[in-house]
Amino acid sequence: MVNDSATRYGLISRFFHWLMALGFVWMLVSASARFIDKEAAFTKAVFAYHGQVGFTILWLAVLRVIWAIIQRPNRPENPFAVKLGHACMYVLMIAVPAIAVIRMIGMGRGFTYWGLWPILEKTGVETAWMKELGNTFHGNLGWLLFALIIGHIFFAFKHSHSPTDQKVLPRMLGKTL
Repeated sequence: MVNDSATRYGLISRFFHWLMALGFVWMLVSASARFIDKEAAFTKAVFAYHGQVGFTILWLAVLRVIWAIIQRPNRPENPFAVKLGHACMYVLMIAVPAIAVIRMIGMGRGFTYWGLWPILEKTGVETAWMKELGNTFHGNLGWLLFALIIGHIFFAFKHSHSPTDQKVLPRMLGKTL
């Protein structure tokens, strides 16, 4: 089924979830590599696509939020803490790459999406507050998002293997409870 239901997430929700999960694995690997050694060949190879994957995550996150709003009446019921955790992740999934775009504008750099679609024209004009916003918040909020994702994974497994809790992991795998 395409739509979500009270017992499981639908095809589109699962598509967004798992495609973005792959993107976040790439982002974690590339950001960690850059943190460890900026000059390593591996870092340069994976970080070359950091912005491309980040921009993909941005538009996927926007579409995912729209889909989540549409599917809200159909979704499985969750406690307040779960809703709050998901809301924080959604905000950061949009904010982190959006702040990177703001920084890119502030640095006067251009951006062509996957080498095919021009998104930002190179101006060469720097805007200090935009650059500083990105330098201050992009990385820090990115690490916070990764921490929330690790918590999300932990609780998904915890609640899927506890005899008293809902089996949440099968819902995101498309299995009906």
